[in-house]
Amino acid sequence: MSLVATDANFLSASDAVNALAHKKISVVELVQACLARIDKRDAEVGAWAYLDRDSILREAKDRDGKPPQGPLYGLPVGIKDVIDTAGLPTEYGSKIYRGHRPARDASCVALVRRAGGIVFGKTVTTEFALFQPGKTKNPHNPAHSPGGSSSGSAAAVADFQVPVAFGTQTSGSTIRPAAFCGVVGYKPTFSLFTAAGVRALAPSLDTLGLMSRTVEDLFLMTRVLFGHDQILSKSPGRRIRLALCRTPFWAAASVDQQAAFDNCARELAAAGVSIEEIDLPDWFSSLGEDHQSIMASEIARNFISENSPSTQELLSPRMREIIDEGWKVHIESYLKIRARVSRARIEFSTIAKPFDAIMVPSAPGEAPKLANTGDPVFNRVWTLLGIPAVTLPVGFGTHGLPLGVQCVGRADEDHDLLATCREFEKMLGARCAVPH
Repeated sequence: MSLVATDANFLSASDAVNALAHKKISVVELVQACLARIDKRDAEVGAWAYLDRDSILREAKDRDGKPPQGPLYGLPVGIKDVIDTAGLPTEYGSKIYRGHRPARDASCVALVRRAGGIVFGKTVTTEFALFQPGKTKNPHNPAHSPGGSSSGSAAAVADFQVPVAFGTQTSGSTIRPAAFCGVVGYKPTFSLFTAAGVRALAPSLDTLGLMSRTVEDLFLMTRVLFGHDQILSKSPGRRIRLALCRTPFWAAASVDQQAAFDNCARELAAAGVSIEEIDLPDWFSSLGEDHQSIMASEIARNFISENSPSTQELLSPRMREIIDEGWKVHIESYLKIRARVSRARIEFSTIAKPFDAIMVPSAPGEAPKLANTGDPVFNRVWTLLGIPAVTLPVGFGTHGLPLGVQCVGRADEDHDLLATCREFEKMLGARCAVPH
């Protein structure tokens, strides 16, 4: 056997399930390699809110005693702690819900189990997937943030503690931490994957997300979330057309981020990609503020119970501030914004139609210092439009931290966008940025 079992945690999800199916490694060996990595790095990274090692190993031994079955047979999967898990604590990053154990799995968790995957544990989230950070640090430099709100999921995948993990996104909570930690992140079209059992923050924006180390792993997880064995993952089959969009927020990007964006474009052009620069309509510059208004309004109404006199002191000051802001958004303003968003979706669909993808920055630059999960300025608009987005790691900045570029596409054309990003990954040699 050429594969060293103690290094099995470094396998991508696709390579791991292939090795497991062909008995090149056992489930126990893969699980033990992941646990060993966690034991080595947990004090520095802090990606996990809850792990039950004994239960994980029992399940792994049980899988080894049966024939391989399911597309995720034996694969460890990290679950963000805003996603319900039967039998495991789900605390939503909140003091209010300490010790809370849901009665049933979220649908995405149930689908993982159905596919033979192992629910490895709960990854750290910011409070209710908003702004208040948890204990997780960036695996590349513990003085820096892993991003938020899917902090633990991004860090655990980047640090080779699990091959794949769930995140969520309401502003930039999957794409931004994936970029900060140097992994692949995917926010699908809004409502493409069921959110049943995922704690709602702002329901018209919340989207289940994924973190992995290769785009191929996203196809694997998409199969599971659709409950089908086969998902088309063919390549574009012609010259790829890419639009470069610096967005109205380009000035917010650091010099390093701007350089990484331009270098990536040059490499793709040299590899044969047809590239055209585009601008968004001027009025799109207001969509970031529109996103914030919708989010605050929905949070205020969604957290009426948690903000009651008996528990509001257990909310972070920033959470209470957002709730107060939300109550100031008048219903007429909220409805006008929704109408403007509907118009923007139609216009964007027309803009995006000639292209296989539109490339934009993933984040303003390298991860900031701790206590700041980063600015979602390059994420809000795409979340508001409900379109698919993928971030790819493309290099490092001045401080040795990862940088990424983001590709967005037309609503409900996720598989075409993923296929395009897989080609870009090959052209760029893009891969998970290995922590120092």
